[in-house]
Formats: sequence, structure tokens, C-alpha cells
Amino acid sequence: MKSRPALPNKRHKVLIVDDSPANIEILYTILRRDYDILFAKSGADGVRIVKQERPDLILLDIMMPDMDGYQVCALLKEEPLTADIPVIFITAMGSDQDETRGLDCGAIDYITKPITPAIVKARVRNHLALKRSHDLLEQLSAELGEKNRQLEVLAREDGLTGLANRRHFDEVLDAEIKRAMRTRRCLSLILCDLDHFKNYNDRYGHLAGDQCLRSIGDIMRGTFKRAGDLAARYGGEEFAVILPDTGTEHAGRLAQRLRQALAARELPHDIDGVPGLVTLSVGVVGAQTSRERAADWFISNADQALYRSKDNGRNQVTVVKPSTIETPGAPVTLPLC
Repeated sequence: MKSRPALPNKRHKVLIVDDSPANIEILYTILRRDYDILFAKSGADGVRIVKQERPDLILLDIMMPDMDGYQVCALLKEEPLTADIPVIFITAMGSDQDETRGLDCGAIDYITKPITPAIVKARVRNHLALKRSHDLLEQLSAELGEKNRQLEVLAREDGLTGLANRRHFDEVLDAEIKRAMRTRRCLSLILCDLDHFKNYNDRYGHLAGDQCLRSIGDIMRGTFKRAGDLAARYGGEEFAVILPDTGTEHAGRLAQRLRQALAARELPHDIDGVPGLVTLSVGVVGAQTSRERAADWFISNADQALYRSKDNGRNQVTVVKPSTIETPGAPVTLPLC
């Protein structure tokens, strides 16, 4: 396993905000060898520079005429873009109440004047190290979040066609059946299968077969665009579409549109030396859901309709009619759509 490259060791930017040029000079002399130093002589200028330059750390005086350090710190902590920048107060106000107020408004540390250069350097170094660790943790968290989102997509998506996979299909079908039971709306299911696909793989090779399946995925995405519809690779060369709030008649028209869209692609498929095209056999069922009409019922009847299309010569759509369904167990009185 490859190790993660370390973040670049760039020079940190430190902003000094103090209305006294002498104080700025002292801090600049202490820190200039290790950091890039910015400075501001007023609170307002300090806020402006923070927003422009995004320093890694701020050394902030409290007693300033236009806007004191407490106000500057509070303002920066209210802004999402500047809230994470650590602030160290460096001030002559050394009472416990002053320090408590400074820490309460968001400062990470509090140093009283007169300053000791070694202490200033150590605290600046330590807080920048903490910020670096915090930034790295945020970066790792963002990368982990993105990886998790990618894994969620992969867990739902068929890698070859980009359609939903069988697992996601099963989850959505179960959820849509439950929703249809609550709303008393119709649900339709389409199952379809490429005709003579084993022959196609034998004739043209598995790479061509994979490309053919990808083409079906493209066609299905172009045919079933409505929010809520789910096109899936059911398995092998078999595909399925869940159509919530859709009656059998409309589902049948969509299935015909799918079959015709594939025919329009004119993908060659010679069978036993006879020129032809890749075709699709389709079965459709639609009904109001019930306890008797759960996922297995829809799949079973759509599958029977699909094989009627196969038995009747392929390259056609069979739509289940009320008289053709025999529901096992107790009779079902809910109407078909």
C-alpha cells in the first residue's frame, strides 16, 4: 500500500495586528526567519488583510483605537472563511478577567507584555503545528467523504452499463411497492432481454458483447428520463425498469419506444449467416400493489410476459392483460392498471 504524500512544508504566513509600530517591529524581528510576516496598524485593516491573504495565524493586540482586539477576534470567528484561523492575543492587559474574555471570544492563546521572545516563538510554532494537523485532518475527512460517496455509487451501479445494479433494483422495487400501497397508485415493471445474445458473443466476441450492453444502457437512459423511474441491469443480458405511478398502457408504450430505439441503432447481428440487427424482447406488467402483489408477483408476471415475447418470435413487447394473470393463493380483487 502506497503511503500518502506529506503536505508541502510551505512557509506559514503570520499576521501582526497592533497600532504600535514598535511592537510590530519587535515581533517581526523575532519571527521573520521562520515565517512570512504581514502586519496591520488597525483592527479594520487587520480584518481586511485576513480576508485577502488568509494568514495561518494572527497575533492580535487588544487596545487599539478604532476597533479593539476583542471586536476583531469576534468578527473573524463569525465568518466561516476566517473562523478557523488561530488568534493569539499579545497585550499589556494581563488580568484574569481580560484573559478570560479573550479566550471566550475565540482566541487560542493569550500572551502578556512585556513578551519573552522564546515563549512567543514556541507558542507560535506549537499553534501552527496544531493548525497543520487540523488542516490535514480536514483534508483527509474530505477525501474520505468523497471516497464514501464514490463507494455508494459503486454499490448501486452496474460497472459495465452505468445503470442501477440488481441490488439497487431490488431495494427500489421493494420501496416503490410499499409507497404504491400507501398511495394506492399503480406501479409497472418492464423486463427485457437481448435476443440471441449468446450467439452474439460467440459471433463477435465478448468485447463487442460488452459494447452492445453499454449501448443498451445508453438507450435506456435516453428512454426513461422521468424522475423516479429506475432502469437497471437485471443480470447478464437482461434489463429491468421500475415505473412508479405508471399504468400498464403507458408502460407498454415506453417499452415499444425502447425496442424501437434499439432497432434505430442498427447494431449488426448475423445469425447463422443471415444478416440482421440486435433486437430486444420485452415483458410488461402493471398493477395496483397489495400484500399479494409484492415484488415476486411483479417479477414473475413480467418474466412470463417476456418469455411470451420470446416464444412468439422475439423482437416484440408483451403487455400482461388482466385475463392472463393467475395469482397463486387467495383471489386478488384489486384492478390491474
